Amino acid sequence: MAEAEILTLGEPLIEMVRLPGAPGVPALYQQGVGGDTLNAAVAAARAGGRAGLLGAVGGDLLGDAVRGFCAEAGVATAHLLCRTEDPTGVNVIDPDPAGRRFAYARRGSAASLYGPGDLPVAAIEAARVLHVSAVSQAISVPMREAVQRAAEIARAAGTLVSYDLNLRLSLWSLEEARACITAFLPMADILLPSEDEAALFLGHEDLEPALAYFEALPARHVIFKRGAAGAILLSEGRRTEIPAIPVEAVDSTGAGDCLAGTFLAGLVAGQSPLAAAQAAVRAAADTVSRYGATAPPVFAPPSGLGAGG
Repeated sequence: MAEAEILTLGEPLIEMVRLPGAPGVPALYQQGVGGDTLNAAVAAARAGGRAGLLGAVGGDLLGDAVRGFCAEAGVATAHLLCRTEDPTGVNVIDPDPAGRRFAYARRGSAASLYGPGDLPVAAIEAARVLHVSAVSQAISVPMREAVQRAAEIARAAGTLVSYDLNLRLSLWSLEEARACITAFLPMADILLPSEDEAALFLGHEDLEPALAYFEALPARHVIFKRGAAGAILLSEGRRTEIPAIPVEAVDSTGAGDCLAGTFLAGLVAGQSPLAAAQAAVRAAADTVSRYGATAPPVFAPPSGLGAGG
């Protein structure tokens, strides 16, 4: 099998999504597979990209479930490590149409022990894009060092570095997050901040200064994600507003990750940044209309907006 063109590095997770139920009835949970960089890889594969996952799972039934799901989704796991003595992480999700409500069970997980020495250097050098996130940096010092080293390998080889701000204060302090993210931002060719995460990171909610901050960075393309307000593409010296697709939202989990993977697949396929961003916004809308981050799409992108369009 050909090497993946889009590689994502992070922690694959089993996700348990709380389903709506009647008052007084014990909650029911739907099991799925997630994790922000895995979600992005799945979205890239569904958009026609050759995607692969870097990281680690445990030698347990949950790790087997992750591998099986990736095989069905078309995400390569040739470089996904299995640490037989360590557990696979779990993410419990309380669905929200607009917000994020998670509880992690990942202390000592296989992926948290992943370090720079585990990286498949040749695969990163051969890829077109390496996608990482602040979540990957937050889960442990070894994984943070792996993200840094992977980005250095990618840049030296001409592989684009994609970075999702994904600021989760349940994983680290705001002070630590700001220091780490600020240091990493100049390494990214593609940036994917969301409006609420940018407000936390920058310490204000003003849109114009936030856009100006990201425009001043060396990144070639920035998609400023705005949830129900759509997105703003900062690319080639222009700002382009992309309206949201109206849907009945039930769960926002993984929407930004889906947007990221779809955008990357579009760029790799030769789409213009605008066409790729429009397809990405549509894919994100589809994600919020169903429970879980990686459930099958409800509808396909229209002609001209998909990965091959």
